[in-house]
Amino acid sequence: MALAPQLAVVAWLALAAAPLELHTAAVDPRLTEAGLRARVGDELDAWTINVRAGADERELDVRLRGPDGATRTRRLTLASESREDRSRELAASLALLMDEAPPPPRGGKPATPPAPAPRPPYQGWLGLGPRLAAGPGLVEGGVDVMGGAWLLREHLQPIASLGLGGAAPEDVSLFHLRVGGGLAAGASLLDRRIWLGGHVLAHALRSGVRERERIDVHWMSSTEIGATLQYRGRRLFLGARTGVDLVLPSRPVPGHGARIRRGPAQWTLGLVIGVVFG
Repeated sequence: MALAPQLAVVAWLALAAAPLELHTAAVDPRLTEAGLRARVGDELDAWTINVRAGADERELDVRLRGPDGATRTRRLTLASESREDRSRELAASLALLMDEAPPPPRGGKPATPPAPAPRPPYQGWLGLGPRLAAGPGLVEGGVDVMGGAWLLREHLQPIASLGLGGAAPEDVSLFHLRVGGGLAAGASLLDRRIWLGGHVLAHALRSGVRERERIDVHWMSSTEIGATLQYRGRRLFLGARTGVDLVLPSRPVPGHGARIRRGPAQWTLGLVIGVVFG
C-alpha cells in the first residue's frame, strides 16, 4: 500500500508529459503545439514527436512515434521568414506527417525522406549610383551602372562596370565613357547582410575635351583600387566604395592659359543602389 502514492505520481507524470518536444529556437513551442492541436485534436496525445535543429537554422530533424509503435524520421526545411510563420508551417507539416501511412515492415523498402528545397547556386546584384573623383585642381562627377555576383562561399565577386562622367574646369568641358570590370575579395558579416572587402577595377576610358569649337578625343586607362562595403537585404542592395583611381597616361587639360592635369592619381568615391537576384 505504501507504493500506491508513488505509482500514482509516476502515472500522472506519464500522462502529463508533453507529446511534442522542440529542441530548436527556430519556432515558438507554444504556437507550434497550439497549431498542431487545432489540426489533429486530442490525437496528438497518442504520439511522441521530437524536433531537433539541423545543420541549417531552418532545417529540422523530426522523429515521430505513433500509437502503433512505428517510428518515422524526416528532415524538414522551413521557408517562412518570421518565427511565428515558421511555427505555423511546422505545425502543418507535422499534421501531414501524422497522416502518412506507417513505414513498411523490416525488410521492405524504406520511405524516402523529402529532399530539401534546393538553394540557388549563387546570388548577384545590379544597380546604379553616383561617382565622384577629385585630383589636383580637378573634380569630376558621373554615374555608374554596375553588377556583380558573390562566388566561392561569398569570398570573391566579379564585377562589371559602365560609367559616364565629366567636369567643366574653367572654359572647357571634359567628358568620358568608362567600360570595364574587375574583382573584389572579402567576406560576409552579420548573417550575410554585410559584405566587406577590397576591389580592383580596370577600365578603358574614352575621354574627350571640348574647348570652344574644338573637340579632342583620346583613349586612356583607369584602374580603381580601394575598399568596398555592401549591404544585402532580401531584395535591396546598397554599396559604397572608395579608393584611388590611377589614370594613365596623365594628360593636361588646357583652359584660360592654365593647364589642369588629369591624373595620374585621383581620389574616388562611388555609391550604388540596386536589387539582389538569385
